Amino acid sequence: MSSLGSLRQRAHHVTNHSKITKIGDTYIGLTGTSASLVVMRSYFSNPERPRDFSSTDGIFETLRYAHQFLKGEYFMSAAPGAGEEYETTQFYGVAANPHGIFALYSYRSCQAFQRFWAAGSGRDFALGAMHVVYDGAKTVEEVVKAGLQAAAEFDGGTAGPYELHSMELIGAKAGKKAAVKKAGKKRA
Repeated sequence: MSSLGSLRQRAHHVTNHSKITKIGDTYIGLTGTSASLVVMRSYFSNPERPRDFSSTDGIFETLRYAHQFLKGEYFMSAAPGAGEEYETTQFYGVAANPHGIFALYSYRSCQAFQRFWAAGSGRDFALGAMHVVYDGAKTVEEVVKAGLQAAAEFDGGTAGPYELHSMELIGAKAGKKAAVKKAGKKRA
């Protein structure tokens, strides 16, 4: 779901409602303005632009390189606000690939997570629910669905339907932790 103030745009009204894009072997879900995903897809449609989503350092360098293009070619407003130390790239979300789960932050930094992570307005509810069910869940899908259901139940800006994508982690052991599930909440 996307929101424009109090106006809600549910997925069944919008043809291009996905909040997830795939760049190489990486699924990326962004929150915030819907323009961010369009810009990201357009930018990475050029195969000559560097991309490394395999580590926190690789993601930082990828987004650092992209920053100048985003300002010049896509007219991204990157001026730092009062008290901010760096220009922002305006991207916030989650990336998942065979190397792991990464939170993407607007200053081009990121963090890697061992079990799960969430982004968007329902994030706090999703994280709490996933934490509660994680140890007892048999599959990663159970963990993800618990997070999505809690976010949709308690957050006014979160609603289904949802997209689930899966992949095998590099060097993963068999069991529920072997696959990373990336779920896209329909929330801007």
